[in-house]
Amino acid sequence: MKTLNRKFYLWLQKMLGRATETYAPHGVDVHVPASSDLAIRYLLAKGRPYEEPEADMVRRFLTKDTNVIELGGCFGIISALIRNQIGRDAHHIIAELNPDLADICRQNAGRNAASDVSEVVEAAVDYSGQKTVNFARGHNAHDGRVANKDEAGITVPTTTLSKIADKLPDGPFALVCDIEGAEIALFEAEAALMPRISSIILETHSGFYPNGDNDLEKLLTQIKSYGFQQLENRENVVYFARKDA
Repeated sequence: MKTLNRKFYLWLQKMLGRATETYAPHGVDVHVPASSDLAIRYLLAKGRPYEEPEADMVRRFLTKDTNVIELGGCFGIISALIRNQIGRDAHHIIAELNPDLADICRQNAGRNAASDVSEVVEAAVDYSGQKTVNFARGHNAHDGRVANKDEAGITVPTTTLSKIADKLPDGPFALVCDIEGAEIALFEAEAALMPRISSIILETHSGFYPNGDNDLEKLLTQIKSYGFQQLENRENVVYFARKDA
């Protein structure tokens, strides 16, 4: 019944001549095709909050000309907001492992960007040492993640934050990270890269961690040990800045 109601609502909006593929949840236009995830399109059409804690921190803490790596681009809705904040000339590299979303993300992220400064890497951020992993589609576009052992999925290539950072010009960059639990392995493995990172907007996922909130506390402590201070925590999104910034 829920699916039918959502389909009917979107059909009605179309019949009334209202946009059903173009939205601006954070004041920046994005395109989400009609073939995309029904639940997300319905949420956007209803004008409901979309990743609001993360968007709020992007608006307040990312500044013009800041180079950004974004892990977990999804539809590119937050990506488009990031571009709006950092301006047309800053570098912005996004990792998105879902092959169904990469092209949509690329289109939205690249709007209003200069040539060759916006890129989508189609890969999973993974530290298992494997060249590929299985990607498990979730209930909607936001639930996709690296599959657990023996869980069904599709094969996708892997990458690491260090490999992505090699694509940026020398110097600092901001990290925006929403990778459905894989952040624990990332911050354990990337200690050597941490001095290059100027700030972090991190969506945490204690429900995916083996030891839940205990692992979350260890993660936050580890990030602070790299020279960051935690300045904001809203819902499950945390903002860190370098202590010496």
